[in-house]
Amino acid sequence: MDLVVGSSPADEKATETQLLWDVMMMGVVGSPEREEREWRKIFEDAGFSGYKIVAFLGIRSVIEVYP
Repeated sequence: MDLVVGSSPADEKATETQLLWDVMMMGVVGSPEREEREWRKIFEDAGFSGYKIVAFLGIRSVIEVYP
């Protein structure tokens, strides 16, 4: 379960919250949140055959990967 930038419904508050969370992660952790294309590359490079991202609980998403 993680935040996937751009995966939540097109709701103004959700988009604003995602972007603010992304800025916070860059400042505190030094790494921004990832978009789906970035997750896809990670999964493909790791050898997974597929994945599924489901927006769940506002700005958070459930990420499933398949062997």
